[in-house]
Amino acid sequence: MTNIVQQRRKLERSHNFKLLASVIDWTVALYVVVPTLVIGFFLYKDFLLTISTSWVVHIPLAFLIVLLFFITRIETIRTYLQRADRLFLIQNRKQMIRLKRAGLYRSLSKHLILLGSGLALLAPIFIIVHHVTVLELLSLLLLLFTTNFVKVLLQLKLRKWQQLVCNIFMCILGTVCFLYVPVIITSLIYLILLVYCTSYYDKHFIYNTKYFDQQVELDQAAFYKWQSLLFQIAPELRSQLVPTLKKPRLLWKNSKRMFRRSDYFIEELICKTMLRQKQYRLGYLRFLLSGIGLIIIVPAWAKMIMLGILYFTLRSMMQSVIQQILEHKIWSIFQVSNEQIHAASRRLLKGFVDLPLLIVLIILIIILVL
Repeated sequence: MTNIVQQRRKLERSHNFKLLASVIDWTVALYVVVPTLVIGFFLYKDFLLTISTSWVVHIPLAFLIVLLFFITRIETIRTYLQRADRLFLIQNRKQMIRLKRAGLYRSLSKHLILLGSGLALLAPIFIIVHHVTVLELLSLLLLLFTTNFVKVLLQLKLRKWQQLVCNIFMCILGTVCFLYVPVIITSLIYLILLVYCTSYYDKHFIYNTKYFDQQVELDQAAFYKWQSLLFQIAPELRSQLVPTLKKPRLLWKNSKRMFRRSDYFIEELICKTMLRQKQYRLGYLRFLLSGIGLIIIVPAWAKMIMLGILYFTLRSMMQSVIQQILEHKIWSIFQVSNEQIHAASRRLLKGFVDLPLLIVLIILIIILVL
């Protein structure tokens, strides 16, 4: 049985790793992920040093607690079930029980680690600003963990509007217990509730096969969670097929020229392709505007660093886009030399990368000087 759990977890890890590798290549890791981690560390350090005078001192403790109850949740309790198990594995009751129980323990332990890590990062706000003790923080961890477990049980039993009402009630109850009930009493109440929920899940969802189809559906949604999120962020990745259009994307009839010089026809075609292909246009704007947004929110000392990172990452992205466009079959018709392609690529990089970032640099210098 352990082999089945390990095999299915290994399959999921392999799937997620391949998906991650297709999104984060070495350029993204070098120019985005690593600098983000380094800058995030220094931003968090600066936040800790100035926490007593920062904007967080104006946030009430009750609001923070309510917010935590609303935003934290368990996605689903994994069962590692597949639809074919109805024919084969369901005949072996002991193996089915062990499989579901392994999914329960892994889901709860994973959520507890994530929840504890999040509270550890927020601990300076609670301890320094609101004078919350470590024991009270541990009690809050128990409250959040138990409440989220109750929420996921309600997800399996109730309708959506009933879930909403119960979630609001649990949020209010947890906030009141944390703020006005002694820590020991609150911890005992929620510990008893946690034990009861565990036994309830064990009886109705592990030993019982009534919710088999629902559990399989939820587990499959959890399996493809990151892939679904990626498709929501970039819908063009859902299908790599070229869309069927009445007019060719690369060159429209009766379209006006963008450049007066006739020897700029390579730039003409590439620019029109980028403007008329949604994935190129939105990808470029999303990348550029996200970088500018990060430059705006980071401290003054990190703005130039972020601008440099944005320059190299945007340049790499544009080089990849230009190369992808130049691989189109239509370029086999034209007699284009490598020198012309390199010259056109340099001019395009100046227009799409150097010019907008130069404008951002000038604006930054003006802001910092004034």
